[in-house]
This record gives sequence, C-alpha cells and structure tokens, in this order.
Amino acid sequence: MTGADSSPPAAPSLEAAYEHCLRLAAGHYENFTVGSWLLPRHLRRPLAALYAFARGADDLADEGEAPAAIRLARLDDWERQLEACFAGTADTPVFVALADTVRRFAMPLAPFRRLLRAFRRDAAFTPFATVDELIDYCRDSAAPVGHLVLALFGHADAARQALADQLCIGLQLANFCQDVGVDAERGRVHLPLDVLRAHGVDPAALRAPAMRAPLQAVLRAEVARARGYLLDGLPLADRVAPRLGREVRLFAWGGLAILARIAAQDFAVVDARPTVPRRQKAALILRALLRREPPRRLLATPPLARDPQLAEAYAYCAEVTRRSSSNFFYAFRLLPPPRREALCAVYAFCRFVDDIADDAARRDPAALLGRWRDELTRLYEGAPTHPIGRALADAVRRFPLPRQCFLDLIRGVELDLTRRRYATFDELHEYCYLVAATVGLLCIEIFGYRQPSARDYAVDLGVAFQLTNILRDVTEDAARGRLYLPLEDLRRFDCREADLLSGRYSPRVGALLAFECGRARAYYLRAGGALAPEDRAALAPAEAMRLIYERLLRRIEARHFDVFGGGKVTLPRYEKVTLALAAWGRAHLAGLQA
Repeated sequence: MTGADSSPPAAPSLEAAYEHCLRLAAGHYENFTVGSWLLPRHLRRPLAALYAFARGADDLADEGEAPAAIRLARLDDWERQLEACFAGTADTPVFVALADTVRRFAMPLAPFRRLLRAFRRDAAFTPFATVDELIDYCRDSAAPVGHLVLALFGHADAARQALADQLCIGLQLANFCQDVGVDAERGRVHLPLDVLRAHGVDPAALRAPAMRAPLQAVLRAEVARARGYLLDGLPLADRVAPRLGREVRLFAWGGLAILARIAAQDFAVVDARPTVPRRQKAALILRALLRREPPRRLLATPPLARDPQLAEAYAYCAEVTRRSSSNFFYAFRLLPPPRREALCAVYAFCRFVDDIADDAARRDPAALLGRWRDELTRLYEGAPTHPIGRALADAVRRFPLPRQCFLDLIRGVELDLTRRRYATFDELHEYCYLVAATVGLLCIEIFGYRQPSARDYAVDLGVAFQLTNILRDVTEDAARGRLYLPLEDLRRFDCREADLLSGRYSPRVGALLAFECGRARAYYLRAGGALAPEDRAALAPAEAMRLIYERLLRRIEARHFDVFGGGKVTLPRYEKVTLALAAWGRAHLAGLQA
C-alpha cells in the first residue's frame, strides 16, 4: 500500500479558472456591475480576470484583523503568483485566467505592479499629507485599471490613457468622498490632511459634532475636485469603441451620481453613506443605450458646493475681467457659468501678475511677484488667502490646471523687469511662450479638448496673440523703454532703435512692421492647422479670440503699418461681440459636420 500523494494539486482548467473569476466579480457590490452585459461577450471573461486580481489584492490589503506585517507578506505572495503568471507557471484559478488574458492582449507587467504598490500602502496605511500625495496614490490604485481595460480593446496610446487616468482618479476620489464615514469607523482618513487642517478639521475626531460644519466644507472641495477629474475624463467615451464608450459613460455617470447624492445630503456623509438607487442606475443605463446625454444635474455644479466666500471670490475675478476691457471677456461669455468663472479666475491672476511689471516704478515688483508665487503654493495646497487665490483654488480642483504654466507666466513677467531688448526671434518666442502661450495652455484645460494637437493650437495661438499685442503697443512699450521687436530684424530692414522709440514712421519702419505682421499671421495659420475638427466646438471661445485678434492685425495692416499716429488700434464693443458670436456659430456648425 502506497502513502498519500504529496504532489501539489494540479492547476485548474482555463474554463474553471475563468468561472471562478466571474463568480468573484458578480459577488462584490459595485456602482455598476463589472463585466457588464454592455461589453462584447468575448471580453467579459478577461475583464473578470483583471477584476479578480485587483479584488483579491484589495481584500488582502484591507480586510480582516491581521497585522500589517502579515498583510504585506500576503501581498508579497500575491506578487510572486503574478510573476509566475507572466512566466507561464500559474497554478491558481485567478492567475491561470489572468495568464491567458495578459497573453492574448499583450498586457505589460507594469500596471499590475503599480496596483500592488497601492495595495501595500493600504496594508500599512498612513494618511495622505497633501493633495499631491493623494493624487499620486490614485495614479497607482486606480489609473492602471483604465490602462488595462483600454488594452482589452487594443488602445495603448498615451492620449487615451491620459483621459482614462482622469476618469479613474475621479472615480477613486468619489469613492473616498462616499466612504468617509465607513473609513472613519476603521480608523482611516482618505482625505488630504493639509485640506482638513486648512478647514480646522481634526482627522481623529471626524464624528465629533464640532467637526460637522468644517467637514462639510472639506467635502465641498473634495467633491468639486472629483467632479473635475470625472468631467475631464468623460471625453474618453467618444474616442473608444462604441460599446466601451457606453461603459465609460456609465462609470463616469455613476461617479457623478454619487457626488450628486453627497451634495443632496448637504455633504453630511459620516452618519449616512450615500448610494445610487437602483432606479437611477437603470435610468442611466437606458440613457447610455440610447446614446443620450446624462441628466443635466449630474453635469451642473451642485448649488450646495458654493459657499458665500467662494462666491465673493469669483465675483471679484469677474469684475477684474470686466474692468480690464479685455478681448478675452467677450470670448468668455460663450462659456457655461462654471467654465466662465474658472476662466475669469485664471485671467484675474494673469492680469494682476502682468500689471506688476507695467507699474514697476511705484512698487517693489520682485517682492510682489514673490507674494504671488507664495499664493500659488497656498492655493494648490488648499489654503489661499487672496480672493483671486480662493477662486483659482476652486478652479484648480475642478480643472487640471498645470502649476508650471502659472510659474512660467511669472517668470515671463520677471523678464519685463530685467530685459528691455531681444536680440533674436528665438529669444522673443521664448518670452511669448512664457507670457501668452502658457495662458492658452491653461485656457484649453477649462474649455476641454479631445486631441493632443489642441496643445499645439494653444501655443501657436498664444504666440500669435502676443505678437499682435507687441505690434499694437509699440508706442506704449517705447514709453517704458522697451523694444520687443528682435534687433536682428531691425538690422535686416535698416531700422534704428531711435526710430521706433521716438515714434517716427518711415518706409523702412513700415517694411519692418509688415514683416512682423506676416510672422504673426503665420502663427495664426499654424494654429488653425492644429485645430482638430472634433475640438472646434469646445474651443469656440479660443476661436472667438482668434477672430478678434486677427481683426486687430487687419486694422494695423489697413493703416499701412503706421502704429504711431491715429491712436491705439482697437475694436469697438459691438464688433467684438459680433466676432465672438460668429466664432461660436462656425465652431458648432463644424462640430456637427465633423
């Protein structure tokens, strides 16, 4: 008689492995069912395998009473099984199914490792010190899932992955807002500590009555942040296969619906966890099937997300924009209120910073620019002090506005304090990028766009705007001792600095300015070539500004390039309004035809 067989159990069959993953996916509550029947049938099992991997690791990190060291050890074992999966030696149901999935869809190992990095942080949990730390965590815990799902459909390009990152991060942030009360019971806080402390919230006493009002203020901010990410990622639905697009919409709408429920509860989530009723889920699924837009209340900023101080800050920025008589003001009127407010906040910041250089004689410009740099740091950390900073902090939470663009703008203004001449056009182009193209890059994040070429459009249009301003303002700049036209161009047309600084027009000066007008027009043409048809409707405000500035350029040409006499080249208000409306009509008509 032989002894008991001590050999390891045989690996399950592929069919049995996938069935195991499908049961795991069906057994966990989610806002929308994983492996939805809206997806192609042949992808439901691979998606279940991905879900089973992530769900299993999440359970190891979060559930049970095991000490952190044991949880981390279990995650190490999970990673060894992952490595065996990629080596072709998997022997457990989840990894047998996953091995087949990663082989069929050529999936890389990196996204799986990033997920495990996030789960290890869950196992040895420490609160997020800053907003940036929270977002970095989401890039590990949520964004890789989007990349893997895109891979199922053959999408591996950076543009779609970037949109998926926004969507997945938004969903993770919405989940954290939804589960504040549940997490508090477990002794965890997934809200950034710098934001909590800025509002006077004690992370260790979230359930205390005294924390109710300040915690509601925190949730207002965090809901706005999550909404911004979800709305920025939503265009992904139009850039993938139709069936995946419907799934993308459902997940995004589900996240937005959760955030709307939080607002409906007056942001009081500690005692009552908000959920989406089944009837509302069914209605959203029906809308997705019929390819209809979601209810407007999901896309609109919840009225409860606005506190009086923030409303005053936005009103202050709107007044700054209105009083400036800027060409931008008429383009901003084409936007819905949330985007218009954000644009006014950006413009007010740019206006205040730019005015520092123009009024340098009466103030300490370097110190003032330093204060705005400090305010920029505070507003990105959630603790602004100036009305413009408060409005901009809210805009930053709702739209992905790069901090570097604001810093580059300040650097460009600093050039006006120290530099009075530009030897070459390359030097002038760098200046135009810093003071104008950066503003364009910020604006398109608020307008919204689908194609990466929109960034080239923004840069070229910004340079064109600044060149137009330089041509229009030769006399004003000369009064400040500044000459922006490249010195190499003056030599080319045999012009002297004194001619421009004293406002003496001559055929040679006219030829120089005609050349610079042609250069500006070339940048307008380059921008037009970079504007994708599917982005025309979203970027209608930018097109309105283009028409207004090109009309200014025509006025300079109509004067035979004499910018010294006859007063400053401007457009009357009615003409700006007419051009803005024309741009809006053309852009939306082109969008319908695209």
